[in-house]
Amino acid sequence: MGKRARAVSILGLAGLGLAIGGGMAQAIDGAEPGAASMPAARYRNGIDLAAIDPRVNACDNFYRHACGGFIAAAHPDANRPELNMGEIRFNQNLERALDALFRTPGDDPELRRLETFYRSCNASVAGANAADVAAVQTWLSRIDGVNSRADVQRMMRDLSQIGVDVFFNYGGWADRTDWTRYRGELLNAGTWADPDLVERAFALSGRDAATAHRDAQAVVSIAAALRPHAVQRWDDNSEHPMSQAEIARLAPAIDWPAYFAMVGAPAERPINVTSPDYLRDLQGQLTTRPIAELRAYIRWKFLVSLRGELPRPYVRAFANIEPWARVAVGDPATQCREATVRAMGVEFSRQFATRILGRDARETGLSITTSIRDAIVRSAESRSWLSPQARTATADKLRQTDLKIGFPDQWPETGSYELRPDRFFDNVLAARRYEQQRTWARAQTRRDRRAWDMIVSPWVGDGMAAARLVVPNGYPDALTNSMIMTAGYLMPPRFDARVPIEVNYGTFAATVGHEFVHVAQLHMYGADGRETELWSPADQAAATRQGQCVIDQANAHEPLPGLHMDGAGQYEENVADYGGIRLAYEALRARLGAAIDRPDSSGMTPGQRFFYAFAQNWCTAQTDDSLRGHVSSDGHGPPEFRVNAPLSNLPAFAHIFGCGGSARMVRPAANQCTVW
Repeated sequence: MGKRARAVSILGLAGLGLAIGGGMAQAIDGAEPGAASMPAARYRNGIDLAAIDPRVNACDNFYRHACGGFIAAAHPDANRPELNMGEIRFNQNLERALDALFRTPGDDPELRRLETFYRSCNASVAGANAADVAAVQTWLSRIDGVNSRADVQRMMRDLSQIGVDVFFNYGGWADRTDWTRYRGELLNAGTWADPDLVERAFALSGRDAATAHRDAQAVVSIAAALRPHAVQRWDDNSEHPMSQAEIARLAPAIDWPAYFAMVGAPAERPINVTSPDYLRDLQGQLTTRPIAELRAYIRWKFLVSLRGELPRPYVRAFANIEPWARVAVGDPATQCREATVRAMGVEFSRQFATRILGRDARETGLSITTSIRDAIVRSAESRSWLSPQARTATADKLRQTDLKIGFPDQWPETGSYELRPDRFFDNVLAARRYEQQRTWARAQTRRDRRAWDMIVSPWVGDGMAAARLVVPNGYPDALTNSMIMTAGYLMPPRFDARVPIEVNYGTFAATVGHEFVHVAQLHMYGADGRETELWSPADQAAATRQGQCVIDQANAHEPLPGLHMDGAGQYEENVADYGGIRLAYEALRARLGAAIDRPDSSGMTPGQRFFYAFAQNWCTAQTDDSLRGHVSSDGHGPPEFRVNAPLSNLPAFAHIFGCGGSARMVRPAANQCTVW
């Protein structure tokens, strides 16, 4: 994997790993847990006492100690294979807050538009969806009317206007030859096509069994033919600026003049083609495949691209699939909230940030984030395994990381397209048309690394950072050297201004620390986001040697008997976990001094509360099948490893809880891993 591909993997996985949140307005009064029984009050000072299992010794397995009560009470099953304590609280409380928000929109026109869209979704999901079904059927009928290669071209363009990329897409992305501008870029569309899912989607969209099976096989075959040369935008070999004439010679079967006129690409400016070989493969498919097979592929792309907004019965095909692509069928609140994020993300983010979160929370979050940045700068300056030049360059980059915390002061423009309370699917398409025009127009605009307009990829769907702030998430953006913590992540229990500061350091600050380790590890990007190698080959070799113990510890861990982790594959996330909690603790200790070890009236010290908060950030109950799937496909370690492995390498944990040298949560000093 090349250096740019590694960076994309880090950013994408970081986003997925932080797809969790907390509850708003939870009770936090009550007594601390006793040795034998739990008190009646559930919360005290931000710690969920009912989640703690006092039967498990903290020095034996801190994750099971801090989370065992929740795990025992939760009941994951095939329909809900993974239950995260924080996510449950976040969803419940956010939905109550949003319901109150939409109940009284007042004179705010933006809030009234959001309410119209959100209510139209709820009505559709509840069954009042005849108009939505008719709208989908109209599009499917148009696709069925594709009977020539010229029809294929026209339908590709029509679908592009509503954000359905059949074979490729065009948009504005950072220009590597002029870092102050966005440029036009052509990228292959996704080629995901599970045969059973495609067949099920076709059957639910009206195809008889034989036709659904035949068409699904055609879709899978086309996707397989296109996949070998499909690339990610930042793969190593993805830089191929070309004129429109050169692009036309690569794939003459495509009506490029009509396409470039539609997207507004100036004839005189080059366009970066991320994979010329992909366009050559596409040329072969467009010229040799029967029209019926191309039509089936177009049908699939329409259904899968709009899966989160499809009415019943179409949406049922996407209920029980891979978590990253699954639609929350049967959970109207989640389904409509995510649809609103995708369609009206800027408006939703602005209302959420300003009316629910507020500026005080943002300023407190910024203060904590700054303290973590200071901690990792100190860490970078003291890494003896790096050369003096690499230490200086890394520390300088970290100092200059732009902190995008909560929400921006300047918001992107929003549309004024018509919204109707009884036409959800039409509302979706109107919003997508507006956003697609923005994506095309961006190719000719100036680029500011301090703006919030970079495209991010949380699980709800790609969009500008400023349009995904309701999603509780945190991630670095390598191309601007930014740290982004969304408004959704500045919510309890991950962040709560009402609780002692050590709780926020155990949750929010540890996450910020995790992301700052990613910034440090992204040594192939400089302080301004340009591709600039900060480490020499000797530094990179030293980093590999320093991090080998992290890989070895992961390889030795068995989440289930006989189930092994991929220490090398999960290294970037594990090293960020190890460093994140260390940085958060050091920043907290610098803030509290000796008071970190002083018990309060409950008998608990701020240091203990810090570690409880950290562990409870990851409390998760999941089925064995879900855990196996996590280990095989997720770049992060499973929750128990994410808690116990970092803490067992941190002497401060053993000190805070009085763990002896032979305790399972204490690694011998010679075996402890410290990278950042």
